[in-house]
Amino acid sequence: MLWSDVNIAGSGSWIPPIRPRAGARPDTPSAADANGFGSAAVATGDTAVGMAARAALKALRHAGAVGSDLSLLVHASFQDVDHYTPSPYLLRALGTTVATGMEIGAASDGGAAALVTAAEHLTARPDARAAMVTAGSRFPAERWDFVHEIGYLAGDAGGAAVLTRAPGRARLVATAHAAVPRLEEMSRAAAGVAGGATGRRMAVEETGLAPHVTSLQEATRSCVEQVLDEAGLGPADVAHIAVVAIGSAVLDVLLSGPPLHARAADTSWTFGRHVAHAGPCDLLLALDRLLRGGTVVPGDRVLVVSFGLGFRWTVAVLEITAPVPGRTAA
Repeated sequence: MLWSDVNIAGSGSWIPPIRPRAGARPDTPSAADANGFGSAAVATGDTAVGMAARAALKALRHAGAVGSDLSLLVHASFQDVDHYTPSPYLLRALGTTVATGMEIGAASDGGAAALVTAAEHLTARPDARAAMVTAGSRFPAERWDFVHEIGYLAGDAGGAAVLTRAPGRARLVATAHAAVPRLEEMSRAAAGVAGGATGRRMAVEETGLAPHVTSLQEATRSCVEQVLDEAGLGPADVAHIAVVAIGSAVLDVLLSGPPLHARAADTSWTFGRHVAHAGPCDLLLALDRLLRGGTVVPGDRVLVVSFGLGFRWTVAVLEITAPVPGRTAA
């Protein structure tokens, strides 16, 4: 789908201290080590929504906006045990009573899916001035520490972005979606596992993604080809790739084939590997780093490749429209 006059005006992130993986041993590398992980952001006091609120306040300042400018807040989270109604908390933190707050699922695809939801809102409501997208993730060790055994580390973080119809820092050019519903069984509770303090184990936590690589490759390729075709671009026109931080081995498998022929090292993974996989925050963190980090210039195209359990994909093309302070075009 092609978009008109939808822009990212500001972004924000909140990342707690980054720590090496506890118990890591060079002589006995785990599956997470082989997948490129070595550290993770670990929150000790903040909740997932608390980190999302910190990121949202930074995004508002970055956009030069205030809470009353917002008409919609879309919050993406995954298994948040601290807040059953996160969006009203975020509205209160942002100081607005006029915006509508809603939560969105989509697992690790939640951040990108929320961006599209906000864009749809602005397109349907020409009078809307701005929409906020937030995401928050916190993965307590007692529930998630074992995931290094199946190839990744879970990181804690909050991310946010402000979308407007007015000119901003990046323009939303096109988006595409895909889904492979038959893979939803990967995220069902494993047989015989009850809920409780340690949470519900899912089938994918026992098997990993390896048995489904071909399906994941095909859906990723289809989505990328569609969005590039609609935007009238080729792989060579893409200056930056923002991805879900799910690991170098997985990303190499999904991106190294046509049309991108890219590797994890060519993407935001080089940053995300330190934070670890922060669920729906990954894409928002990657975009915030691009828009603030001095690595983009006006005219650069950014390809967003997002996916999550379910299994669903959101792929987007952004065009940088404003310079990052301290960076000039070549």
